[in-house]
Amino acid sequence: MHKLIAFSLCLILFAGCSSKKKEAELLELSKPEWLKNRPVSNSYFYGIGTIPKQGGAAYYQEKSKEKALADLSKQINTQIKSEQSLYRMEDNSGVYEYMQSRLKATSNEFLEAYEFVDQWEDLNYYYTFYRLSKSEFYARKAKRKEEALQLSLSKYQQAQKASQLNDFILALEQYAAAIDAISGYLNEQTSIYTPEGNIDLYEVSKDAMADMIATFQLSFRPESIAAKANTKLNDGHTQLLIQCQGNMARNIPVRFSFSGGFLSTDKFKSDLNGQVKSPAIKLSNNGQETLMAIVDLKTLSRNITKNLLVRQLIGKQKPVSAELQIRVN
Repeated sequence: MHKLIAFSLCLILFAGCSSKKKEAELLELSKPEWLKNRPVSNSYFYGIGTIPKQGGAAYYQEKSKEKALADLSKQINTQIKSEQSLYRMEDNSGVYEYMQSRLKATSNEFLEAYEFVDQWEDLNYYYTFYRLSKSEFYARKAKRKEEALQLSLSKYQQAQKASQLNDFILALEQYAAAIDAISGYLNEQTSIYTPEGNIDLYEVSKDAMADMIATFQLSFRPESIAAKANTKLNDGHTQLLIQCQGNMARNIPVRFSFSGGFLSTDKFKSDLNGQVKSPAIKLSNNGQETLMAIVDLKTLSRNITKNLLVRQLIGKQKPVSAELQIRVN
């Protein structure tokens, strides 16, 4: 009797396994062509999502869609990367990775035109198939790029006006904004036609920032002083004057250093008159000391933009400095 029961159970299990195997074989025969051979087309980008059938149907169907769109995005970015490469920057301090992410984000903005094509499932997995028209993608991309170029041009023109009004920080902010507006297109041409002719917005904004920073001038008034040994000079014992393009420049960050030792505060900004009070210092009996001031380009770049490429461009400029000679008696 026990043998009969065991034999019956084996038959049931075998029949079950046979049934599942047959079902899997039938499913395999019904597998769509897009799963057997990934499609390639001059007209469409394609994305395929595959996900285990775990959890509810709505859950794994949504996850499969997400994977298909991620695959679609990957195809687009691979295509763009093969067409052109980043030629305007060096890989330094994560800037290259930052710009790659900006380019990818810009490309992903055009995925809203995707279309659902098909879905299929077997016993264990769920598959979805999406596509995006290449002509639609490039049309949207061209439209967004034109909008970005127009915004960049507007920022560039605002920067020029601010410069003429001697508002140098605002001018630098707007030049930075002009570059930021087209950061998703720096692997392409960034030229635009204006009444004055064709200009490359990236190049002119970059050069304008560099030229402006190059005109910074620092000077102490007076340029040298005499003081007694082992005394303290209070803040404001001299004035640092900051100019840009020959005019007094406000809100310019500077950093001080003292040959005689530590400064309790070493970072300042120029006031509305383009002046900074020199920090308090303690004198020893060394005979000669030097107080140095330098334009703080790192702080300047962080104040005017969050764009890492622009920060790098500013950081590469040569900062100007000035020295106050102190004769210690």
